[in-house]
Amino acid sequence: MPRVQPILAALALALAAVPAATASAAVTRAETVLSPGQSGFVALTGLTNGTGSPHLYDQTPLFVDFRWKPATFGQPGTTETPRPGVTITRDAYGIPRVDAGSELDMWWGAGYAVAQDRLFELELFRHATTGHLSEIIGSSRLDDDRLVRQDFYTPAELDEQFARVPATLKPRFAAYTDGVNAWIAHVRLTPTDLPAEYPATGTALADWTIRDSVGVGVYLARTIATNAAPESLELANLRILQLGGREALDALVPPRTPDALPTIPAPDGAFPSQPGRTLAQERAAARRSAAFAKALPFPDASGTSAIAAPAPAPAAARAAGLADFVPKLGGSSMFAIRGAGGKAYLFNGPQLGFDAPEKLLELELHSPGIDVRGMTAPGVPVIGAGFNRDLAWGVTTGASDTDDLYAEKLVPGKPETYLYKGAERQMDCRDEVIAYDSPPSDLLGKKVPEAGQKTVRMCRTIHGPVEERAGGYAYARRFATWGRELETFTGLAAFEQARTVRDIGQAALQLTWNENVMAADDQGNIGFWHPGLSPLRPRGYDERLPYPGTGEAEWRGLLDRRKMPHVVNPRQGWLANWNNVPSAAWTAGDGTARKRLDGKFFRVGWLMRLVRNLAKAPSYEGMQALVRQEGTTAQQFPLSTARLRIAARGATGGAQAVLSTLLAWDGSYAKTAADGTVDPGVATWDAFRAAMAQQVRARYGEAADWAVDESVLAPLYGGYVRSGGYHYFDAAHLEATGLRTLGSGGYRAAAAAAHAALVKRFGSDDPATWREPRRMYEVGAVGATAPDPIPFFDRGTYEQFVELGPG
Repeated sequence: MPRVQPILAALALALAAVPAATASAAVTRAETVLSPGQSGFVALTGLTNGTGSPHLYDQTPLFVDFRWKPATFGQPGTTETPRPGVTITRDAYGIPRVDAGSELDMWWGAGYAVAQDRLFELELFRHATTGHLSEIIGSSRLDDDRLVRQDFYTPAELDEQFARVPATLKPRFAAYTDGVNAWIAHVRLTPTDLPAEYPATGTALADWTIRDSVGVGVYLARTIATNAAPESLELANLRILQLGGREALDALVPPRTPDALPTIPAPDGAFPSQPGRTLAQERAAARRSAAFAKALPFPDASGTSAIAAPAPAPAAARAAGLADFVPKLGGSSMFAIRGAGGKAYLFNGPQLGFDAPEKLLELELHSPGIDVRGMTAPGVPVIGAGFNRDLAWGVTTGASDTDDLYAEKLVPGKPETYLYKGAERQMDCRDEVIAYDSPPSDLLGKKVPEAGQKTVRMCRTIHGPVEERAGGYAYARRFATWGRELETFTGLAAFEQARTVRDIGQAALQLTWNENVMAADDQGNIGFWHPGLSPLRPRGYDERLPYPGTGEAEWRGLLDRRKMPHVVNPRQGWLANWNNVPSAAWTAGDGTARKRLDGKFFRVGWLMRLVRNLAKAPSYEGMQALVRQEGTTAQQFPLSTARLRIAARGATGGAQAVLSTLLAWDGSYAKTAADGTVDPGVATWDAFRAAMAQQVRARYGEAADWAVDESVLAPLYGGYVRSGGYHYFDAAHLEATGLRTLGSGGYRAAAAAAHAALVKRFGSDDPATWREPRRMYEVGAVGATAPDPIPFFDRGTYEQFVELGPG
């Protein structure tokens, strides 16, 4: 009996440390911004000036001034009831809130509201993600369409994949489709609500189908998590090996970077991508693959896969927005912090560049048992990132290597027959007819008649679609997600009703895409997951290079999703991700995201420094101040100052002028003088980084160029690749390689070369004259919009701040 009182006292103290009644805990504050605005509707009368909805560009001023709009549930606005049981309320920025008496009515309302805002963008998504964009844009999109049809699915295969969707989810696709079609039916009766792009491009208004949503969903689930174009980086690595040998390959595309910055701190778990593989096996595999790969034929621009398209007509050449429509990510950032008293904070900023309209939009949805708000893409009935009443979650591109290239040995004289496990196998081939047509209007430039079609032969092997052929080999792509992309929607749907971060962890086990997830709940918990399907690769071959397709280099299965990188409540109390490596033992594969190889000079190092400081005394206002600083500072500059100082000690002449100019700069590219110019450090940093890259090129020769970006493969793909300018001041891979590997002498040599370049550019050796105007971003016009340029910021296209905890 004497111990009862102390035990009760200890229990009382423990209970006092738990947030007071959980019923009072919730999302307490939330704000968002979506540049330039929610709507994409341009009226027929606004064809020449890009006007229509008041919500085309109304969030641009918020974005430029680093302000955000209220996003907690129930913002006031104007209301309509498109059918009994469904109410849509639009707030001051046109964000729709759907209130419905049932879940299916809610998804019907979601489809209706999305069609109101983005009807022609739905049309573009429908065409682009199923390989029919040339029908709207013209022949300039033939290679896009070829790649989509080659690497994705036939209509029948899309139907088969949808047939495997859980019965609980299929009705939401049907309800969403019905909602879209209800608005289309309205437009047919009310021509003033027809988007201007339909007549301008000669596109007929057609009903939306479930298959259209499936096509969009499959495309996004496959592509947005990779942070890379469909081209083969194994072929780029092959070229590095053949031009520069193992030394160049290991230096430019290392399997692991010793000073990498993982999101999951090492004390909280290592999570190897290839469990059981030793470093000795890794080295032996590299030797074996190098011997095999050096003899492989390298495809050139005359490869049979690329379409010899007609020269782009001026109309298509000037269609900057539509021409670059196919969604590609440039990166995304997010962080979460545990606060005192059961509070938690989450920020997410998906980066897709800046277009009007954007490829994202916002929705708020309510029905019995469901209260959720967040971002989504037109055409898919799911919230990709957002919050409910108890938790918030964000996503960033996982960027891990989840597919491989196989070199199939062709049987001489039989171009569609290959060898596998000692036997001849016939490829599964089909002919695809890709039609193209130019828009009849001058919306996209001078009217130039253009119409026709191309027939393309497409083949698959046991490993997957054939992407290239050369010298008796066919190169085929094997995808871990093949035929399973829609499974991701099961996990995302579970996020909508999750109540704790551990619920998010359970739902993440159902995701097949490799899109990072970070979450925070109203009990003060935070978590991170690097989910999806990841190959267990053959231990005897190097994962950076093409595998032999003859049967001796097959996958050993898929990594158990329970062993994918994850953490809840790390000891340090915070998490940050900007597409960096998820955990300490995770390897880079073929280097799908080259910049993941940059170690501590990857951009996440800057974010981690800021979050670490904020975590000492977290606050909502502190989150927003952090994003202002994150989005206006050249990321690698603050990571380089220690090395710059050391290099400056022995510098003379022009090198000293450059290094002194850099060390006098605070890293901001956004602060301007009265004449609109920025600090001399901006131009100096650009010139210095370029000189760093030139030193790396000088060391590794032509091989270095193949390590920069996938865009080096453009000649192989008919000029398909177009790199996006989402990170103007973020050091490219060769630049960061120089920052990471060069000593003080290399820094001084780069500074001297930068000085010569700056004197030539500005006509003066006085650093005070090395000033340039504030860098602007040309916002893409997707259709008939006419957006103004905006000052460049390295920020999310959509940004979401959420504070959770006791109210």
